[in-house]
Amino acid sequence: MTQSVPAQDGIVRVMFGGDVMLGRLVKEAILRHGPDYPLGPIANLMRGADLAVVNLECAITASTEQWQGAPKAFYFGAPPEAVESLSRAGVDLVSLANNHVLDFGIEGLRDTLRLLRRHDIRFAGAGEDRREALSPVTLDCSGIRFGMAAFCDHQEDFAARGDRPGMAYLDFDDESAVMAALREALDPLRCASVDWPILSLHWGPNMVFRPSKKFRRIAHAAIEMGWKILFGHSAHVFQGIEIHRGCPIIYAAGDLVDDYYVDPDFRNDHQLLLEMALTRDALCGITLHPVFIENCQVRRASGAQVDYIAGWMSALCREMGTPVRREADTLRIEGRAP
Repeated sequence: MTQSVPAQDGIVRVMFGGDVMLGRLVKEAILRHGPDYPLGPIANLMRGADLAVVNLECAITASTEQWQGAPKAFYFGAPPEAVESLSRAGVDLVSLANNHVLDFGIEGLRDTLRLLRRHDIRFAGAGEDRREALSPVTLDCSGIRFGMAAFCDHQEDFAARGDRPGMAYLDFDDESAVMAALREALDPLRCASVDWPILSLHWGPNMVFRPSKKFRRIAHAAIEMGWKILFGHSAHVFQGIEIHRGCPIIYAAGDLVDDYYVDPDFRNDHQLLLEMALTRDALCGITLHPVFIENCQVRRASGAQVDYIAGWMSALCREMGTPVRREADTLRIEGRAP
């Protein structure tokens, strides 16, 4: 996890994975095969990074009491053993601002927070009250300081309010309020001398390959405000990466593991794991590792899977003005000066 010694050559490697959903059929696989099952095939790759970040798209709890609000189509609850799935894969930091973290109520959220703390996995975007849900987290990694705040734009009834537990909700239809919230979340990271502030956003509809003009506008404004990495997710497919003023914008990181129906048009079993090489003040480059989800397990992609992921991601990045170079079974985006 985090280290106090300087990184070799002053470079820190940060891994970003998309949605990690460990409930339903993935839960059954964990209980049958053990916690290493869903992420085990890529665990060495993730553990090789200095810092690994994902969006945790479920509660981790033994509770069976579902959210008492309006009925939902899907409730995602992972067993307590699933926290080992994260820790053994080297996950250091998770976003909890999403529309499934309270699927098993406040008890389910509290179990999730307790288990993450017990395994020294840091989190942002949800908490025991509104203050905790909105508070960014900071951590030092190989001599470089990172910080993250996390927000979600749907499931408003999950929002933390006053002293009520919940997640950090933002209405993206009110752009002025969004900008005010992002400035407020950035201020403590500036005061803490964070080198790389990360803004995690669970936003937008499912199965969309391109961000809206509004989302691009908000992303640019966030970078210009002082956020250095935008880590977006929710679409269940990857979108193109943009480099704005030397800072990476991941509009949608896709999924890392799940049990979802595979749409033949979107091919959402074809995914990516993103690895950034960073110095204290610059992005050196991004390596994209193609991965494939099958039978509730993620592994490195191969053959035609890599060809599809490489071709489609290169095209989506090209639309963003981002050149991508293929290197064997990985893709490479070069860094740019701020």
